[in-house]
Amino acid sequence: MTNEASSTVVTEVACPFCGLACDDLSVDTAGEALAVVGGGCAKAQAGFARLGVSHDGASARVGGQPASLEAACAEVARRVKASAQPVFAGMALDVGGMREVMELADAAGGVVDHLYSEIGWRSTRVVQDVGYVTTTLAEVKNRADLIVLVGTDVVSKASRFFERYVWNDEAMFEPAPAARRIVYLGGGLNTAAGQSPDGRAPEVFDFDRARMPEALSTLNALLAKQPVSEAAPLGIELARWQALAEALRAAKYSVLVWMAGDFEPAQVDLNINAIMSAVRALNVTTRSNGLGLGGADGELNASMVHAWQTGYPMRTSFASGIPLYDPVHNGTARLVEQGETDTVVWISALNDKTPPPPEAKVVIAPPTLKLEHEPEVFIPVSTPGVHHVGHFFRGDKGAALPLRALRATRLPSAAKVAAAITAQLKEVSA
Repeated sequence: MTNEASSTVVTEVACPFCGLACDDLSVDTAGEALAVVGGGCAKAQAGFARLGVSHDGASARVGGQPASLEAACAEVARRVKASAQPVFAGMALDVGGMREVMELADAAGGVVDHLYSEIGWRSTRVVQDVGYVTTTLAEVKNRADLIVLVGTDVVSKASRFFERYVWNDEAMFEPAPAARRIVYLGGGLNTAAGQSPDGRAPEVFDFDRARMPEALSTLNALLAKQPVSEAAPLGIELARWQALAEALRAAKYSVLVWMAGDFEPAQVDLNINAIMSAVRALNVTTRSNGLGLGGADGELNASMVHAWQTGYPMRTSFASGIPLYDPVHNGTARLVEQGETDTVVWISALNDKTPPPPEAKVVIAPPTLKLEHEPEVFIPVSTPGVHHVGHFFRGDKGAALPLRALRATRLPSAAKVAAAITAQLKEVSA
């Protein structure tokens, strides 16, 4: 809908630039760049301003020279067809873009890998091994009375978390949202947002976050009423750990929040498994849930589409004609390092900040992407939620939000480019 006071302002806009996918933005479309004039955050403002121009002058390039879209897609198809094992990486896409790339990977017999899969597969392993007990942002907003942030401040990556879901004025089942208790596990975090509206400071357990497994082991032992021999685990008095365990037991609805990308990579599954152990123990006598937040750069769009089309998490190979899941073997970095791929196709419509690896000979991305090396083929694409409609899975997996088209452009979508390459690939194969 549009604001009656100004027909150039579009309201109720969903933002595709972080996993929260806030859908209360107002965006002014009058200028050369899009301007967020209501809601939003610094990341949203920068994203809409940077990407929210038409970019009509941008063109595809082959060998560094301008080329038509058809010629560029034909060249990509030729390279993919000749490849021993192509890898389709990046994957910062909306749902529609990911669907078309899955079709392309299937036709090419390639591997599909999101830029965050190295962390994501470790999280998935916990689901496979012990299962998840998790909640949604709406449940946090309406029920939580104690929130423990495990190794993350959230706001460094999703700045409006506290604004929208913690310090809200009203909640359906929590009579006093402003009275919520906030606890941070780990040092070096931005805890300013955890201060309550009435000025109460959050509680901080300050320790080296690389020692998070020790902290969670201590907490789990106390929740199980097992003895802890150290007088000050991680340099923090045991009495404080005991008080936290008691507070979790006494809470009506506690939530343990984490962002897997904020953990040491080798500790991701270990830490999440320990969080789930705490949640399971608490649910014997009260209500408790975990909340793993992610979704930036289309991470959940990719994993959701991948799962419903293959039955597997990310990192599947179609080389044998059927999807084969192997999260270790099918990692882009490993395949490149071991010389098991000769063609990396980097596709990223939502992220113009992360440069593709130098091995990426084909790059399909917004024209604003700063390239460290000129690829052999570059195809500029439009951005979902800015130039064309789409769908975006929120970081709690609780909703798929519609993305709107705010600025016309002649640039094709990543979905259109992937479909064109697939069509060319089938012609080459015919």
